[in-house]
This record gives sequence, C-alpha cells and structure tokens, in this order.
Amino acid sequence: YYQTDVARLIKNYLKQHPNSEDTVLGITDWWVKKQKIVDSMSAVDSALKVLELQGEVSSITRNNQTYFRLTKKP
Repeated sequence: YYQTDVARLIKNYLKQHPNSEDTVLGITDWWVKKQKIVDSMSAVDSALKVLELQGEVSSITRNNQTYFRLTKKP
C-alpha cells in the first residue's frame, strides 16, 4: 500500500466512526487492516459476479452459503 492508499483507508474509517481515536499501532491493527479486509471481500464478490456472468464460474447454495467453482464445460 502507498501512503495515499493508507490515508484513504484512515479517512474512510473516520467518516464511519467520527468519534474514534487510537495509537499508530491501534490504527494499523484495527482501522487499516479491517478496511483492507472489507475492501478485499467487496472486490472478490464483484469479481465472482463478473466471472459468473461470463460463464467462467458457477455458484451453488448449500446450508445458506453460496459456493463458487469452475464452470464445467462439455
């Protein structure tokens, strides 16, 4: 991550939690890492939707969970 990326993550966190305060260590562990995980999940979800629309992956729901796998082609 570049400085501008980290600054964006911190600003996003503070917009959602305007009364928050923490140390550099706390901000690193709780604010930045948490945002990266949320951003990653969103990116993965979006990518899977695109791949599913393209027919590259297919999904199946079991036990209230959606599973993705390579689409088997004939």
